Amino acid sequence: MGDEESALDSTQLSPAEFVSQSIVRRFPQSTLEPAIEKSGESFVIHCKDRVLLKLDSKGVKYFFPTHRRRNIKWAKVTTAGLPRVVEYILRDLAEADYEVLSLAEKKISKRPIHISQYTRCPGCTVKGGLKVIFHGDSTDAENSEIYAFISREVEINGAELMCIHCEWMGIRKQLQRKSGKFTPSR
Repeated sequence: MGDEESALDSTQLSPAEFVSQSIVRRFPQSTLEPAIEKSGESFVIHCKDRVLLKLDSKGVKYFFPTHRRRNIKWAKVTTAGLPRVVEYILRDLAEADYEVLSLAEKKISKRPIHISQYTRCPGCTVKGGLKVIFHGDSTDAENSEIYAFISREVEINGAELMCIHCEWMGIRKQLQRKSGKFTPSR
């Protein structure tokens, strides 16, 4: 744990309080709102008047799009520990385009989107057909697994990728998983 995190003692605080305070310290645009409910103490993290997280005696509930489950239960947090839960949540916030900081006080960047044989085309949903567009006339058999060779005369309008099955062209950001949006209840 870093110096800043060591000021918080996970043995003296409830899991919800420890995780919420750790997140707010590394998420400068956020605000923390403690509340008392029937089930006990809860903490709500806001950013720009939008509820993002609710932490209570049961666990954490997400109110922003993510590829993970929308709930983390404290009962399931055993080997990873609370600091690891903080890291998971901060990574998820970074992936959802929020500016959060690492322990080293550096901005956590989004992970790059990699193209593999298992990546599905958004046009035809076939696996393994996406290739990186390469302008050129040479077709090297060694690189044909990675690149889709396109003549210089073909206009691609900023596309980075092409499907060899349906000829879809687009950018890596279009390959991100779509998460359903839902409205938080207070």
